[in-house]
Amino acid sequence: MNTLGVIFDFNGTLFSDSEKQERAWRMFSETEFHRPITDDEFLNFVHGRNNTFIMEYLSGGPLTDRKCSEYVEKKETIYRGLCTEDKFHFHLACGAVKLLNELEARRIPRTIATASRKTNVDFYIHSFGLAKWFDTDKIIYDDGTVLGKPNPDFYLRAAHAIDVPVQNCIVVEDAVSGILSASNAGIRKIIAICPKSKQAFFEKMPEVYDVISNFHEFDRLLLR
Repeated sequence: MNTLGVIFDFNGTLFSDSEKQERAWRMFSETEFHRPITDDEFLNFVHGRNNTFIMEYLSGGPLTDRKCSEYVEKKETIYRGLCTEDKFHFHLACGAVKLLNELEARRIPRTIATASRKTNVDFYIHSFGLAKWFDTDKIIYDDGTVLGKPNPDFYLRAAHAIDVPVQNCIVVEDAVSGILSASNAGIRKIIAICPKSKQAFFEKMPEVYDVISNFHEFDRLLLR
């Protein structure tokens, strides 16, 4: 029985949407909170974080669940609009389909652990045909009960969902908080995916096993 598993983050990893996420967050924050978001804030307080954390950070204090959900849906409506408007770039990341086909052919357990909410997850499942490669019931998303990254909960739940010990999992991530989340869960083979201009930063992180710029560069020897 194969005890190897692969867990993917989604935003910025399987789907190269960082630019659209940032645009949506900036548009939302300017409209709702009348404040910009700096690059440092994106790195430390937005990328990879769950929505409740981000909204309370941007608003400057605690929010009710209802108000937080209202804010999140406003931001995600902006984001989904940006995605569907840009049809040329609305596809899975470079090399992702080939790798996912290989994992499917080799029957290697896999899932997604994303800080997105269900409305976006359903959007991705429908838009990209994710059911071809994933048991969509095993996708871990922000359902309001998972502690956000860098807490280990997302990756602990994902490993449990595919019935693979965390120490036997490979994780692909694009965000510092996600890398720390996987490391805190006990995962040691963490692949950072990012543009070549950012690789030096991730290469310095002791939690990172390898750095790639697209999925064609994913080391297939890790799957043995």
